[in-house]
Amino acid sequence: MRFEIVQRVQATAEEVEKAFLHPDYPAFLLQNHGVLLEVVPMEVKDEGDRVRRKVRYRPRPVIKSVGPKEIPPEWFAFVEESTWDKRRKELSFRNVPTSNAISNMLLNTGTLKVRDLGNGQAERTMEGEINIKVPFLLKPLGMLAEKIIQAEGVKIVEGELPVLNRFVAEVIRAK
Repeated sequence: MRFEIVQRVQATAEEVEKAFLHPDYPAFLLQNHGVLLEVVPMEVKDEGDRVRRKVRYRPRPVIKSVGPKEIPPEWFAFVEESTWDKRRKELSFRNVPTSNAISNMLLNTGTLKVRDLGNGQAERTMEGEINIKVPFLLKPLGMLAEKIIQAEGVKIVEGELPVLNRFVAEVIRAK
């Protein structure tokens, strides 16, 4: 399943990049985001024009159980493995579930692009793919799961936008 999310940010592309790469942003995001229960930077490597990152996220579980089987909260956790290209203002990412059972079934990749619109605003476009690999007979369930995952991903991205705007206003522009 392909997806695209387009948002207007109350910041320039440069300010969005500074916020995204700021060491205090993950803690600020966690403190001010209603869906995320965990945001843990695991690795950041600045390679000049590129920054490679690994960040662990654990969103609030959306499904408590499937039938009588309880779903462990860890099944919703994932590690974003990403590369930020400073010249292009573009992030390529792969979200890897931390549960081996889920990571064998779920593929989530994409790009996030930021471009200036003028007047101190930027457009942030995220596009990508969510694919659940299940046996043929379970394909309808896989398609339903893709839609649920996409909807929850949209909630995370939409919930992050006001936090990003606030971080730029309070931290990036305050310097």
